[in-house]
Amino acid sequence: MPYLNFNPFHLYRETIKFDKSADSRSSANDPRIIFLIRKNPRTIGGIQTHNSTLYSALSSRFNIKRVSWDGPEWGVPLYFPVFYFKATRNGAGLVYCDDAVTSLVAPRIRRASGPKLVAAMHGLDVILPIDWYQKRLRAAIKSLDKIICLSRATAAEVKRRGGREDQVEIIPGAVDENPTGFARDDTLYDKINGMLGIDLRSKKVLISVGRCVKRKGFDGFVKRVFHRLSDEYVYIIVSPEPRTPMWIKTLRPFLGRKLHHNLLLASGAYTMHSDLKRLSRDHERLFYLNGVSEEMRDLLFSAGDLFIMPNRTVEGDMEGFGLVALEAASRGLPVVATAIEGISDAVIEGRNGFCVEENDWQKMTYIIETMTSDRRELEQFKIRAREFTLANYSREKVFGRYAQLFDNLMSPFQPQL
Repeated sequence: MPYLNFNPFHLYRETIKFDKSADSRSSANDPRIIFLIRKNPRTIGGIQTHNSTLYSALSSRFNIKRVSWDGPEWGVPLYFPVFYFKATRNGAGLVYCDDAVTSLVAPRIRRASGPKLVAAMHGLDVILPIDWYQKRLRAAIKSLDKIICLSRATAAEVKRRGGREDQVEIIPGAVDENPTGFARDDTLYDKINGMLGIDLRSKKVLISVGRCVKRKGFDGFVKRVFHRLSDEYVYIIVSPEPRTPMWIKTLRPFLGRKLHHNLLLASGAYTMHSDLKRLSRDHERLFYLNGVSEEMRDLLFSAGDLFIMPNRTVEGDMEGFGLVALEAASRGLPVVATAIEGISDAVIEGRNGFCVEENDWQKMTYIIETMTSDRRELEQFKIRAREFTLANYSREKVFGRYAQLFDNLMSPFQPQL
């Protein structure tokens, strides 16, 4: 076997909502920040979690107004005019756009008023392969003062579309400093068994969490790695219930094949759900769970041994960062992942997990078997992975970089002392 000298342990509102409740700083001289939030917190996903926690964290320091869209994805014609109006009529010193799609309104804001313009860009929102969208995104990039990218991979895509070196800031995702965890004891196993009918005692538990989309590679892992592992291993895939937005279903007869495919990608509705259901029927040690609660997810994290991110390259799609890897590692669950796209900025070799080249299933198998062969070593690595992740990706540290960036951009607006 080519990896005998590799020991992983030796590497250390269907409406627009204008939120007026966040006036934590009310001085008339205090510049206002407008947060334009298209990805509302009620929906599921890393972008939504990131923006919701960022808004909450910065509200104690800045006078922030949030304009959020709680309606369907197709509401671009509705929310863009309102975003424009709110951003240009409230004396904002800075306007923050929550993703690349929201940033399409930036050129119009730039022409109408003088706030600093900042956009966060995540991955798929940058590379979405729709021609008219890409044309407008390039124009938006030119109008922005700063573009915050969650990873080097996303930053590279932004630069390919005209983003300047001095324009792009790479700030990773962040995790809760006090993540929910449970003691790994009989109470934990009894609760999981009672709720899911899965007895994880004396098992080596591998867990993946994420939408059941092709880029996640869950099916490839089952076919190429999991079948090689002994019967003591269990693989659990936790995924939200897949849904195709009604507006895409309604417009399907009028959409070309390519546009339909790209809209499914953009909405996270191009899924492997049927394949994963079939695989779970064929493998008694594979459990594919849809729509579990946050509590159950945290219980499974606590019972797990390794977190698996077997992503693969998919044209027109990408993993911009991989916040779920940090969420797992912050709970003491080391990550074994494919070293593609933004994952390499979340999973740091030998610190909170290990990465392998895409399609190197043999090495992935070897790492999993090596890490789970020594329970004492694994438990020690879990502690180090948790400590490293919390030290380097805490909300205090990461969001502090946003605060510093906002301060620097708005310094001309600050009152003279």
